[in-house]
Amino acid sequence: MARASRAGLLRRLREEYPVFRISGARAVPGPTGVRLEFAFDAGALRFRPVVEVTGLLPDEAGRVATVTAQRMVRALAIIEAFSYWKALCSPVIEVALPAPGAAELDWWQAFWPGAMGEFFYRNQIDYTAPGFLVIRGPAGADGPGGDAPGGDAPGGDAPAGGAPGGDVAAPVGPPLVLFSGGKDSLALARVVSASTGAAPVDFFLYNPGERLRGLAGSLASGGRLVEVHRAILPELLALNAAGHPNGHTPFSAYLAFAAMLAGYLRGNGPVMAGNSRSDDEPNVRSYLGRPVNHQWTKSYEFEAAARSYRDRWLPGAPGYSSPLRPLYEVQIIASLAGDVDAYLRTVSCNQARGGGWCRSCAKCAWVFLATAALFGHDLAIRKTGGDMFADPALSGVYQEMAGLTGVKPFECTGSEDEVRAAIQAVGHGQPPDTYPALAACLRDPAVAGARPLAALLADWGHDELVPATLRGQVAVARAEAAARG
Repeated sequence: MARASRAGLLRRLREEYPVFRISGARAVPGPTGVRLEFAFDAGALRFRPVVEVTGLLPDEAGRVATVTAQRMVRALAIIEAFSYWKALCSPVIEVALPAPGAAELDWWQAFWPGAMGEFFYRNQIDYTAPGFLVIRGPAGADGPGGDAPGGDAPGGDAPAGGAPGGDVAAPVGPPLVLFSGGKDSLALARVVSASTGAAPVDFFLYNPGERLRGLAGSLASGGRLVEVHRAILPELLALNAAGHPNGHTPFSAYLAFAAMLAGYLRGNGPVMAGNSRSDDEPNVRSYLGRPVNHQWTKSYEFEAAARSYRDRWLPGAPGYSSPLRPLYEVQIIASLAGDVDAYLRTVSCNQARGGGWCRSCAKCAWVFLATAALFGHDLAIRKTGGDMFADPALSGVYQEMAGLTGVKPFECTGSEDEVRAAIQAVGHGQPPDTYPALAACLRDPAVAGARPLAALLADWGHDELVPATLRGQVAVARAEAAARG
């Protein structure tokens, strides 16, 4: 769609749907979990998405009535709303529940520019225009009381840990690991398991199939699998097909808050994700004065913001962190050298169905490259089922990933430094044309002068948010990675 047509459509939608209303967020406990029922309204449009959280005992599911759980349900409703709001881009999102207080609304107001940055960039939307989006409670409504779901945690801004406001503190149970079946979550599971000895570890799974359940079950040491099942409504898919704005939404923020809710109900200890240092690099250095990062809700910036949200408004909720944050993706992959068979079973492609590899997307290209650089070309072929270096059609993908041309692909890949270092390592001592997909990169001076892979494998980044009990084990993973240099 031409820019003028796109701008005209956006203007018409914003006039027709001035308010996107979050009118309900109901949590219904059951014998094996909790059913979340959300209600969104805009003009004559009605959206009623449902989310199922399973793997809980009846008394655990019953904790969803507490103030802290209700606040997390409301937070999930706000994040879920962006999947539907984006089709309309209404100037106002009205949170018509027990509304958040002013400070919490300010948190959400600061959240959406980074969380929706890729959507704005790819749709060429000027989100910086005054009044583009305001998140507020119902017009004219009084603010919530201090002990209501919309107010500050009773007792002010003290870190969570007790059970104020009528909440009943759950015993601190095993850690809860967000597990996707990919390389990062496998490395995280290994770090957590090593730190707990033979103790059980719980796993949080999103829309899992049998392959993912099987892999998680093999790592859980008797721990429980907690699952979240979610689907996008056909009403939204119809708007997408009709040409309404569409694109990336804050999925990883959704997982973070859903896992915190599940961990709170279950009585887990820390909730942990496999996000890395690589997730901090933007795809576009500046769009309308702000970087655009496909992985912003995996970034250090978001994690720090989520921690402040939990400390202020979620008393008793488990902490959320990314223990692998000090490490680059390439270090995480290298740390799996001692369990290559398990690494070969991980799948990272979002395009292929049934747990395979499309061998054409940037994510596949990155995994193939990193595997070849660390474990050899033959193992990379064995992992993905084909030789991606032999495909000249991937030359442009690798150049974009290395920051040599165009825009870094909007996929979860290594940083530009990692890609350049890995290409340099693969091509060392070989004529550039040995690998048609890498030939243009290998001839580029930026790749020839890149920081060596061995230096990246020994590096260490932000560790302020890493749980102290896991920092030593993450350092062991870094040492294992450095040994591959």
